[in-house]
Amino acid sequence: MRRLTPSHAGTGSRRIRGVPRRRLVLLTLAGIAGLGWFFAPLLPSAAPPSPAAPDPASTGASTGPWVISALVDDPWRGHSALLLWQQYPGSILVFQGNAEYQAITRQHLLNRGLWPQDTSKLIRLLPGCDTVGQVTALARRLETWPRPGRLTIVTAETHMARTLAIARIIYAGSGWQVDGFDADTGDLRPESQLRLWRDQLRSSLWRLTGWDGRLDSNDCR
Repeated sequence: MRRLTPSHAGTGSRRIRGVPRRRLVLLTLAGIAGLGWFFAPLLPSAAPPSPAAPDPASTGASTGPWVISALVDDPWRGHSALLLWQQYPGSILVFQGNAEYQAITRQHLLNRGLWPQDTSKLIRLLPGCDTVGQVTALARRLETWPRPGRLTIVTAETHMARTLAIARIIYAGSGWQVDGFDADTGDLRPESQLRLWRDQLRSSLWRLTGWDGRLDSNDCR
């Protein structure tokens, strides 16, 4: 049997040790890339353009649809969203909230003579127990559309930072341009930082697994 010389033995040893080392490097790089993908939407981003002065091409067929979504837990959000929607023919209006909130919002607009006669571009989306649930419900709906476009979420000013933080995570990498429009409402209850962090984590979990962390199966229609 041939005996390895010291030089041969050293080469063999380096070769054996090199295999797991390369794997470790690859796993480390893969882990870093995965963490980057997971946490990138949590990083601060530049403020989006205001919907009050959109690019004229925002509603054009070449750039995809412009969707205006209102979280109608407060009917005044739907009121503000409808007025914005009416300024831009071709845009699509989505009212999000359970059946009770939808009915209240519709009656609110009917009482003011604002309910549109043509509702072909008005979508009423019921699922979602809370803001995370509503944003993910719309994301699932928009996944089936031919191409991404622009999404403007209408909600209270004090609710906006948390809503956009959720949406930025949910829509990361989807191609949708997401911005917000402050509703004219008296519902200005303050939001807590803890709630913001909780919902960012839930949104990241949904983006990774398709589950937002809710333990019950009720979709709050």
